[in-house]
Amino acid sequence: MKSICEHKFERPNPKKPDYSRHSHDLAAMTELSIRKNLRTGNFEIFNTRTCQVFWDVPSLAAAVKIANEIEQEENTAAKCGPSCPGKTCGA
Repeated sequence: MKSICEHKFERPNPKKPDYSRHSHDLAAMTELSIRKNLRTGNFEIFNTRTCQVFWDVPSLAAAVKIANEIEQEENTAAKCGPSCPGKTCGA
């Protein structure tokens, strides 16, 4: 199971500073990805082709839960790992 860390979503995208530089792509056939809206602090699941937001949720854990349901597989967890850039995660 792969893990994604919310600390990776803190840096702004230089071209779209309201959104995180980092995003996490779901299965390619879905054309969906998770990003953080830095203005609201929420995580969004959006279409990578049209940029339409389908889900806007308050936490990465909630976004990952939806993503796992879309992919019909518990293949991702929201947690810090060894490469976590956060200073308080304890990884």
